[in-house]
Amino acid sequence: MSASVLPPSGAALNTVELLRRVVRTFPAGLTTPERLRRVAAVLVVGCVVTAVVSVLAGAARANAVRDSGTRIAALSADAAELYQSLADADATATRGYVSGGLEPTAVRAHYDEDIARAADRVVHAANGLPGGDPAAAQVSTIASQLQTYTGLMETARAYNREGRPLGQAYLSNASRLMSTSILPAVEQLRQGQKAALATAYQRGGTVPFAVLLLGIAVLGGVIDHAVLEQRRTNKILNTGLLAAGLALVAALLWWVVAVIVAGNHLDAARRHSDVAIALDDSRTAVLLARSNESLVLVARSGGESSDQSFTTQMHRVAGWGGDDGLLADAVHSVPASAPEIQSIRTALEKWWAAHRHVRELDDGGQYLQAVASVTGTDPTSSNAAFEHLDAVVHKAIVAERGTFTVEDSRAGSALTGLTVGPAVLTSLAAAAVIIGIGRRVGEYR
Repeated sequence: MSASVLPPSGAALNTVELLRRVVRTFPAGLTTPERLRRVAAVLVVGCVVTAVVSVLAGAARANAVRDSGTRIAALSADAAELYQSLADADATATRGYVSGGLEPTAVRAHYDEDIARAADRVVHAANGLPGGDPAAAQVSTIASQLQTYTGLMETARAYNREGRPLGQAYLSNASRLMSTSILPAVEQLRQGQKAALATAYQRGGTVPFAVLLLGIAVLGGVIDHAVLEQRRTNKILNTGLLAAGLALVAALLWWVVAVIVAGNHLDAARRHSDVAIALDDSRTAVLLARSNESLVLVARSGGESSDQSFTTQMHRVAGWGGDDGLLADAVHSVPASAPEIQSIRTALEKWWAAHRHVRELDDGGQYLQAVASVTGTDPTSSNAAFEHLDAVVHKAIVAERGTFTVEDSRAGSALTGLTVGPAVLTSLAAAAVIIGIGRRVGEYR
């Protein structure tokens, strides 16, 4: 954790000094038993207040971590998978269209699978949103416009089967709807869940200043009274006050250790989540580039300008030659992921080279050969290189999400018992104060 788990020393000392004055300062004329009872009352109230604050703080942190690992993480995964399914569906549909006439059965099945998965993710995300969540507007937009998209795509297919060029216009409109309306709505949903996850982590890993200040103040009061009574009576240390002090120390140490351990795991989970997000974005960018590759062939526009969208998406992933790009961001978040990222970069370069060959074929008048490279199964084709790249990225995403889940779960385990444990110890401290000071009062009877 970047922040210290101990409160500012000045604040702690001031709080201890305040309690010390409260304990020591009573109206003149009080008998010793009356003074001891009032001291006990102050210390007991301090213990009870500390216990209550500890329960509230522990519950807030445990709930935040639990929420981050269940509802928010599930919605984030839904949004990421929804984005990729839709982008993949669009890329698959354009690839099927460029085949001409009746699209291959496998391509159609892949498209249907993507749309079904996207619809399922929309329903799952809608069910996971709490009432009144602003993300409901994005989900509604996605659901309604997805129906429009599939309708446009079916019309494009029908015209394509008949060999009528009008289908190209419907295909372009469908892809434009996907890129300018549906995917931006999904991106807003993703960003909203990303922000919610960051907020949950902040709540789960914050330093419990209130608990520590109160605990230190009460502990200081117990120690001060114990030392003062020892000097007045020349007796050995009061065992009740000793037990109270040990219980308070144990409660404070529980908090300190739990916050440090949970904070470290939350930081690791956050970093792996950042890598997964960067890889999700990389996969989406690659899918958008794939769609553009097919759309350029459909339009038969060729040329460098028509391929600009492909180049932009690829540079978004790989960077522009400097220390930038989504893959570089992933390595910065978790340097240990460098080997997996390098595998993605290598696969990306191979597909990029295969794509350049497609452009050379198309620009050189070998349109059918270019189409065969985009839609075929030859190991050297653009299609084969893309499928290998997609598989490598998917594998890395699954690994990062798995590590995120493990780290988040470990953070939750570190907070196990935090809601009750320190509060019980502080309550025991209150009981020990009553017993310890009660024995001193009894000596005056």
